[in-house]
Amino acid sequence: MIPESLMLERHTRLKFARSLSVFALAATAGLGLTACGGATSSSPTAPSVESIAPSTPTPTAAGNKSPRGNLIKKLGDPAGITNKDGKPMVNFTVNSITPDAPCTGPYPQAPQNGHFVVLDVAVETTPDFVSSQGPLTFDMGPGMMKFVGKNGTTYNGNLGTGPAYTCLPDTQMLSANGRGIGPAEKVTGKVVLDVPDTTGTLIYTNYLISNIGGWEYNF
Repeated sequence: MIPESLMLERHTRLKFARSLSVFALAATAGLGLTACGGATSSSPTAPSVESIAPSTPTPTAAGNKSPRGNLIKKLGDPAGITNKDGKPMVNFTVNSITPDAPCTGPYPQAPQNGHFVVLDVAVETTPDFVSSQGPLTFDMGPGMMKFVGKNGTTYNGNLGTGPAYTCLPDTQMLSANGRGIGPAEKVTGKVVLDVPDTTGTLIYTNYLISNIGGWEYNF
């Protein structure tokens, strides 16, 4: 079995990448930002670029933000990050969230926290996904996720357990090589989380905008 510490390191080290003091990054606020339950979805598609302002996230209508200050997204809603000039750098879509998804990896194990939840994600970066220091990288892994239960309590456990990382083959995982997604790339893949329940809310916060909130998905 692959040591859990090695698998955790390759997916979380991007979170501590260099700070982007030269950027005023913004999370996009897509249309129809209401919670959506269920796990059905369409096939992964490249997300479209939204028209957004180069500022901190601002809801366009009541209910777009959660009480935690995150943008609420439905499955299939586009989301993204812009630079200080308002140019899109990253666009992504969570196409589905599937509880109790079967494991097809070479080293399947039972979940430690109770249930595997699999996110199907499409990501597209632009050539503007750079800083003055060079190309940037984007990732979406368990280390950037929180799980909030139906009772509103945030789970304190580790969502990126060893069994979660070995649940699916690396070829199906989003950025499984650990190098992240660089500029001008289009990638589809899955993210596996080890959670204590089959329903709740997932909060995703990328290190690029960790100081101004993130996105929430109800399932």
